[in-house]
Parts: sequence; C-alpha cells; structure tokens
Amino acid sequence: MRVTKEFTPEVLLSAPRRGPAVPSPDGKLILYTQSTHSFDDNKTLKEVRLMHVESGASDQLTDDDKVHDALWLPGTASDIVYLKSGDKGTTQIWIANGAEPAKEHYVAAEYDAPISALKVKALGDGSVGFVVAGLVGPDGSLFNDKTEEKRSTGRIFDDYHMRRWNELIKPHKYALWYSTLVNAHGKWGVAGELQNAIKGSRLEAPSGMYDVSDPTDAFDVSEKGITFIAEDAGLKPEDAGASHVYYVPLTSFSAAASAKPRPLVMGISEAKAYYSNVRFSPDGSKIAFLHEPLENPADARLYMGHTASFGAYDVHKMIFGKGPNLPPKGFEFAGSSDAIFLQTEDCGRVKLSHVELRHGAEATTLTSSGVVSAFYPLKEGSYDKVLVTSNSFLDSSLWQIIDVSLNTAPKIVSSATKHGAKYGLSHSMVSEFWYEGEDDNIVHSFIIKPANFDKTKKYPWILLPHGGPESSWTDSWSTRWNMALWAQQGYVLIAPNIAGSTGYGVDFTARIYRSWGGAPFQDLVRLMDHLQQVPYLDQDRAVVAGASYGGYMISWMNGHDLIRRFACSVWHDGIFSLPVFMLQSDVVDGGPDFGGPPFLWDNAEEMERWNPARPELLRNWRHAPPTLIIHSEKDYRCPITEGIAAYNTLMCQGVKTRFLTFDDECHWVLNPENSMVWHKTVFDWMARFTGENRV
Repeated sequence: MRVTKEFTPEVLLSAPRRGPAVPSPDGKLILYTQSTHSFDDNKTLKEVRLMHVESGASDQLTDDDKVHDALWLPGTASDIVYLKSGDKGTTQIWIANGAEPAKEHYVAAEYDAPISALKVKALGDGSVGFVVAGLVGPDGSLFNDKTEEKRSTGRIFDDYHMRRWNELIKPHKYALWYSTLVNAHGKWGVAGELQNAIKGSRLEAPSGMYDVSDPTDAFDVSEKGITFIAEDAGLKPEDAGASHVYYVPLTSFSAAASAKPRPLVMGISEAKAYYSNVRFSPDGSKIAFLHEPLENPADARLYMGHTASFGAYDVHKMIFGKGPNLPPKGFEFAGSSDAIFLQTEDCGRVKLSHVELRHGAEATTLTSSGVVSAFYPLKEGSYDKVLVTSNSFLDSSLWQIIDVSLNTAPKIVSSATKHGAKYGLSHSMVSEFWYEGEDDNIVHSFIIKPANFDKTKKYPWILLPHGGPESSWTDSWSTRWNMALWAQQGYVLIAPNIAGSTGYGVDFTARIYRSWGGAPFQDLVRLMDHLQQVPYLDQDRAVVAGASYGGYMISWMNGHDLIRRFACSVWHDGIFSLPVFMLQSDVVDGGPDFGGPPFLWDNAEEMERWNPARPELLRNWRHAPPTLIIHSEKDYRCPITEGIAAYNTLMCQGVKTRFLTFDDECHWVLNPENSMVWHKTVFDWMARFTGENRV
C-alpha cells in the first residue's frame, strides 16, 4: 500500500536528501550519502549508506557526521575508504568493508590538519595512490589552521581575492597532497608521508575550494601523475577566475615529485579562459577538459591535450567539423581514450550521451528527461552499462541502470519520491510551451500546475525570472525553489528561459551580452502579453518572484510599467545598483556582459544603461506592488546592502514592504530551520495578496 503525504514545506525539508549513486567495483552495491532533518529535535542525521542493486535493501555504513569523502577502493571487491574530521582540525583515513558494513572499521592513517577532496587510483603493484587537498604552511608542510592561537580577528588583504560566496579567503593557500595506500596482512595502511604535488610553485590548487562546485572536478589522478586546474595569479579584478590546466608527472606516489607542475600549452588562443572538469584518459596519456573563453563563456568546448607533447585540439571540431551549438556541461571517458560520456543541457534538461572520438561520429543519446547529475560504469572496467543519478520536477533522486547500446530498457534501481507519487505529484502537473520573444526569437517556458488543477477555474500565478543570468530553469528538483511545492500552494508557475538562458544554443545565451535589461526584459514583456490569452490565469492575482539575477530583473521591472501588472513580488538576494554591485560582489563580471570592464570610470554608458537605480527609474518604484525583500548577511555574491537599498527605496516611496534576513545564511538559505521560516514567510506574503493559503 502506497502512503501519500501532503506536500508541505516541512515534508520537503525533512525528506531524506541522497547523494549520487556510486556502484561498487563488482556492480552489486551502491555507496551513497544521505542527510535527513528532524524538526522535532532540530537535528540533521548524516549517513553513509549502502544499497543492494538487486533487492533495493539499504544498510547504514556510518552515521558519524564528521565522515566525508567516502569512496570505493579500486581493485578491491568491496573495500571503502573515507575521511573523518577530528578535534582541532585533525583528519583520519578510515577503511570499511561494504559487503559487511557492521564489521569494525579501522584507521589507516591520521594527519594533524584538515584534508578533503579525496581521489584514489589503483596502481599496477596492487597499491592505491590517493590525493587530497589541504593548506600549506609557511614552511611548506601541511598546515592546520584550527590550532592557530588568534588574539585578534583582524585580516589584511593586498589583492582582489578577499572573499568567496560566504567566507573570507584564507591567508594560507591550498595544495594537492599525495601518498600511497598499501595492503599488508589484510589491512590497509599509508606508505610514506604526504607529498606536496605543487611544491616550489606559486600556484594554489585545486581551484574551486571556495566554490559551490565539487573541487574533485578540478583535478585528476593517473598512475603517471596528477593534472589539475589552478587560477591564474596577479589578474585584474575583472579577469578573476581565469585559470590554466597543469600536469605534474610522478614516478612514485610515495616520493616527492621530480618536476614542477607544467601548464598545458594550448593549440588555441591563449586568451584568458575558465577551465573545468579536467580528466586523464584511462591510459594516462591524454588530458581532457572543458574550456570557456572569458570573452564568450557561452561557447564552452571540450579540448584534449597530450602529456608528452602538450598539444591540444578542439574535440567538437574534430568530430563534428564545428563547435557545439549546445556546449558540454560535463564528461567522462568511456573506458578508453576513444569514447566519452557527455552531459549536455538541452531545452531545460541535462542529457547524457555516448560519443566516439572520431570524425563524423554521431552521439547516442542515453537520457531525455530530467537532469543527469552523476554517472558511473556499473562495473569497474566495463562500460556497456552505466548507473545514472538524475532528478526532475517530481523526483528528488532517481537511480537507473542504462544500457549504452540501448538494446534493453533502463532499469530503475530506486526513486526517492516514487516518481512523485509519494507526495501526490504527477506528470500532468508539468507542461511546456514556446512563444515569440524579442527579434523573432522563440522562447521556451515550463508551466507547473497544482496536482488538482481544473482548467475551468482561474488561478493565481507566479512569473519566475531565473538567476544567473547565464543559467536556466531545468526539469530538476530543488529544496529552495521547488516548483511542485509552490504549485501545491494553489498557484500556476510560469518558468521561462529568456535571453541569456543556457541549453538553447550559443547565440541564444549570447543575447544577454550588453543587454542585461534589454533582450531578457523584452522577452518577459512579450511573455506577459502571451499569457493574457491563457484562460485559467487570473491576471489580477499575478506574482513575480526571483533570486539573484531574477531579483535584478524585478528591480528593473520596478522602473517600468510592466511591474503594475503584479499583485505582489518576492525579491531574493537581488541587485539594486548595478555599478555598485560590481564593486561589492565577490566576483566581478569582466566578460562580454557589458562590453568591457564593469566599472563606471571605464564603461559609464554601458553600466548606467542597465542600472535599475538610475534616478528616473527609481521614481517609478512608487508603482511597485507589495514587495518582500529577502537578503542575508553572509551573501558575498550579491551583498546585503543591495537588499537594504531596495527595501529603503520602496519604504520611502510608500510601497508596502517587508524585509527578511538571516545573519548566518549566504546566497542560499541552507539551514532547514531557516528554510522553513523562508518558505512560510514567502508563502504567507503571496497568499496575503492573492487569497491563496496552503502552508
């Protein structure tokens, strides 16, 4: 008997959150993380668990919340290695048996410093090389910043890199450290000290240690060495984040490197670029990575270089004869140097495909719905079947085994929400449409309706301009802006992918360049006109809600007549004054968005053109609908002063306004208890002005 729960904020936030499904070497077990919050005792249970592929039965490996970076040990049947943070910054390497999770785990090594971002590689002699990230002290050794005696909280900075997302940049740099795990007499232990892979360089690696992306995507390990991405030093603020790919050869994982890291010299323009997703080919002879030129980040390409010659080539041009219309989001080698699995965003989905690396090859699409977030060969060394993790508007976590040849249908291993049925959700809630935007561009939008939708009734509805701005709404699950949850409050949601959105071609994304408040806004104007013809949308009960760039768009709307068509708005971590924002944010967008440096003294006309805080636009804010402003203290991407300025502008002009803040949250509200307050405040605000109240 299936029990259906009413989908409420508490149900969403207390539901188990699963990590990616990682198969054991023999393909019989799945290793995954899971966190579950209890509102009864305000505690979050964090677990590492194992699921049996055939039966679906699940066992707990550990519920110690200090455990992280759990991985299968390659070359073994079911051994697991994980890191455990200890008191005063120490870290232990632990070993467990996945086939017998209740069997006693043991410590293989202990280090007097925090380490993380573990990666492992089977070596030819039966040992396992491993690499971690950790800080470097003044003497070049692994550094423990948790034991420093600090008599003052003062910090001094001499360059642009001061903070990222929600924390200050540390005074010590990160480095990659490596050593070897050896099995002696049935137990694993570490042979030798941790070695600094970038010793003697001025680099910091891997990139991404302060970012929201996984830092293990920024380095890889082969039997012959380590490749990694490091940000360039000494850059202008507007070029911050530009990076290069490096390679350091190793003769042994138990000895110091005999050579310094060497950058790959590209067979492409040496113009500044972002690099990501660096990977060795299975034999270690090639290095592949994603490359985004700062001058046009929408035009991301997959490149491949050789560890011997360091020459690189554009893989897409080699295969298809041209660059990709849909840039890659991620990739992995598919068992050899001659094939890859490729993630590509396409019309609101992130699909997985298989591509042979030869001229004229055609990609085989393996998935067509939802968003693929992770994938692994089901069995070590075999790539005919892959275990894929995905999610959608209705499913928080779907695991399925996909036959690469497509000769058999996908086998579903587990659906966390029973394809939505667990919460009374159904596929009939989700639909999509296309409409004509600015300059004859065809624009895509999702519609999400309540589960009990009746087409003969009129519904309050919500327009959702997305953040980014080079981003998109995708068919994906979220614990922050969950489309199904919002719809179940009695609203119809309109989620358009306007100019600047990804997944619709390079040119469509580039429409936002030098047009922050231009093409995207005009796409919304035309959308509002289009929606006037939809009979079930109550035009007197329209809401606009947006975060980050979506908040910027509401600020821009406030300066124009379009804002008068809404009953209320929700402005989360948005932008008030574009030129001031660019001087306060943790990153400065010096790419093509504004046709030059984003500074008033260098580019006044462009920065003021799309500035919502121009005096003549601010005067129109008096016509804004009742507005809920949400902004938190630790948001260093869109600093809280932007929200305060927007709030005061509305208050001073007599607009009904409310301000919600959290002193311990950043660009996202992550604490479940805070998120509950966020959801209730947002839903109460919308209900107050539309007459709907389901919380």
